[in-house]
Amino acid sequence: MYMLLDPAELGPALQRARTRRGLTQAQLAQRAQLSRIFVAKVEAGERMPSWDTLSRLAGPLKITVRVALVRQRR
Repeated sequence: MYMLLDPAELGPALQRARTRRGLTQAQLAQRAQLSRIFVAKVEAGERMPSWDTLSRLAGPLKITVRVALVRQRR
């Protein structure tokens, strides 16, 4: 079964994906055409991106939106 992640889980997952790719927040923001402050707030779990914005973040991270949005429930 899959469940949606809340912002507090999504943010750290995106941060891990970003650091695995060796990107800074500024580099990710530039590639996704977003502000660095917005990326920082998403990673901190303070903001939940829209589907469109999440897709823009997923592209440079080379992850799918599904991977970014869901986790397998044990």
